This record gives sequence, structure tokens and C-alpha cells, in this order.
Amino acid sequence: MSEQVVTINGEVIDVNSFNEEAWNDLKKNYVVGNLKMICCNSNAIPKTSINFKKFFAHQNDECKTAPETIWHKTTKRIIIDELLNQGYVANEEQKGDKWIADVYLEINDRKIAFEIQQSPQTLTTYLERQNKYRETQIETYWLLYQPRYVAITKAIKQRILKELNSKLPQGGTFPSLNNLPVFYIDDKDYRVKGVGLFNYSVKDFLSSLINNKVIFDKTWRIR
Repeated sequence: MSEQVVTINGEVIDVNSFNEEAWNDLKKNYVVGNLKMICCNSNAIPKTSINFKKFFAHQNDECKTAPETIWHKTTKRIIIDELLNQGYVANEEQKGDKWIADVYLEINDRKIAFEIQQSPQTLTTYLERQNKYRETQIETYWLLYQPRYVAITKAIKQRILKELNSKLPQGGTFPSLNNLPVFYIDDKDYRVKGVGLFNYSVKDFLSSLINNKVIFDKTWRIR
């Protein structure tokens, strides 16, 4: 979201220079590609918020220079390259019935999908999407941007507390679900991390997963 864009002729346009009539006219008559975001040169779209605030948005709701976007592309590349190093060819953006996996591969009779999640979504949505994969016998592992992981573990903890009537067992419990393998990829060292002491290189994580060593035992672990 921005108050300024640049035209293909190099002219900077500010939303504050438009009255309502002129802004509505711009929204009605602009040509996609003629307005560019200053941050990354992506196509810009003039919009009005529900609070009547004028702004310019990225055409694809994503800034190429945003940390989340850089993380998503880097993580996907690291996963695919490491699988290739281990002798497996993975597909990017694989489409299936009611799902699109960021990274997908098949090993003998196993079908494995990786969802590299950078945008917020509810715990219910995670579980719904996980079930769609499960219905077609696809193992699915979620690798999250760290702020998304913090949010989802809080949601999982609240669900567990609700199921236990807010009475934690002696020794506590982990914010983990056995039907949702969820981890995060650190955007600094790009290691796979999770609840407790879960902290592995992408190489070790993928090797363990392929050899059926990623298991659930009170929380997700590598045996």
C-alpha cells in the first residue's frame, strides 16, 4: 500500500492530489502497466479502502522486495535444490484436486507436499487444507514464516487448553497437533525449527523425513 506511484513516463503521482471525482475517474480509466509502485516497479492499482482512504496497491498483492516474499522464494529454492542434491526431483507449484503445493515430490509410493506459508491464516484453515491433502493420501508438511508460526502455535495452545478445560497435565504440554506437522524456516540461517529443541538444517530435516524419522511423540521430533 502506498500513497505515491510513478507513471511509465517518470511522473510521480500522489493520492492527495486527487479529489473524489478525479480519483474515481482514475480508477475507472487507468491502464494496467501505466502506473508502477515505487518500491519494486510492480504494476500499481488505484483503490479506495472501506474507510474511504485512497491508496495504490500492488496488482498481485505482493511486493517483490518485501521480506516475506524474499523468504518465500528463497525457502522454496533451498528445498528444491536440497532434494535434488539428495537425488529427488521436486515440482514447484504442483496442482492437484483442490490443492496447489509449493513443492511436491513422489518417492516410490509416497506423495509428499510442502506448503511454504508466508501469509496469515487461521488454525481452521490450516486443518481444512491439510485434510484436502490427506483425502488424496498426500503427506503434507508446513514450513512457515516465523511470525506465522508464532501465531499458529498460540492458536494450537488455546485449542489444547479448551479441550483440557484449561487444566494442563503435570509437566505441561506442547503446542503441537499430531495431524498438523508445522515448523518454521528461520529467515536468518534458514534452518528448520519448531517446538522445544527442534532445530535442524534443511538437509538433515529432508533426509529424516524421507527416511520416515520425522514423528509425533507429544510434539514433532526427529527420532
